[in-house]
Amino acid sequence: MILNFTRMGFSGALAGALLALAATFAASVSDARAQSLVATVNDSPVTNYDLEQRVKLLRVLRAPATLQAALESIVEDRLKIAEVTKYGMRPSEQDAAAELGRIAADRKIPPSSLGPALQAAGVNPKHWQEHGKAQAGWRAFVQALNKTVGVSETEVRAELDKRRKKGDSNEYSLRQVILIVPSAAGAGAVDARMREAENLRARFTDCQSGLQLARGLNDVVVKEQISRSGAQLSGELAEILERTQVGRLTPPQRGATGVELLAVCGKARESGDGAAAQDIRQMLLARKLKAEEEKLYAPIRKRAVIVRR
Repeated sequence: MILNFTRMGFSGALAGALLALAATFAASVSDARAQSLVATVNDSPVTNYDLEQRVKLLRVLRAPATLQAALESIVEDRLKIAEVTKYGMRPSEQDAAAELGRIAADRKIPPSSLGPALQAAGVNPKHWQEHGKAQAGWRAFVQALNKTVGVSETEVRAELDKRRKKGDSNEYSLRQVILIVPSAAGAGAVDARMREAENLRARFTDCQSGLQLARGLNDVVVKEQISRSGAQLSGELAEILERTQVGRLTPPQRGATGVELLAVCGKARESGDGAAAQDIRQMLLARKLKAEEEKLYAPIRKRAVIVRR
């Protein structure tokens, strides 16, 4: 079973950003340090350095990060990658980055903050790539074995009704505006761009004229319009968008490439065939596949030989 992983990417832009950070970070990281063996997984060694790295990674991903949780996470990765390798599956670094982005999105971690968070925490790129490859490979393996698993429209509409009963839910039409800040720029340049962004925000009163105004500024990128359901967003961002009037900009924030704002160009109640329905469909499918993943993994974990040192 040989699968093409190039179509699995959660976000090509995010994956590219993570890999670029990895190249920069790898040059400054040295693995030449004293390491001691803490366990073996079917004779595959796990060192204290592996354990330290996994604790850092789990913290960034907002997952339980005890030493026991870190060890079990590594055990799971080693067993899963060994299993999918038997079938000729070889996830790439790009697949690993895309998978990590998907995991982060599921946990409401803003994409622009993931790369900097990994770097700030001191997570070696080789380590998060190991995790990403194992999870990407296993997910593709389970999907290949469960091609007939699907989600009915009845299930989607039932979940959509359930969400609506909890309160108002909007679908947003958004345009991202980025005031570029060179990576080598100092704090003064960032502050100047923040002031420029605040000035733009004060003058921005509708998307048609406001986006034209933004394009007239130096080193500004205006992204294509996207639609997002409130359910797809982090709680903090959903609250900001809810407070922002149509035709206005959100408060500026420092991003990976500069100062970022979002133009709210439309708000509407979610429809049964809109972004919310697609989000629900993906969520329900993921839930079903997760159950299949657990069924497949349980016997592999049971027969594994785990030796703690």
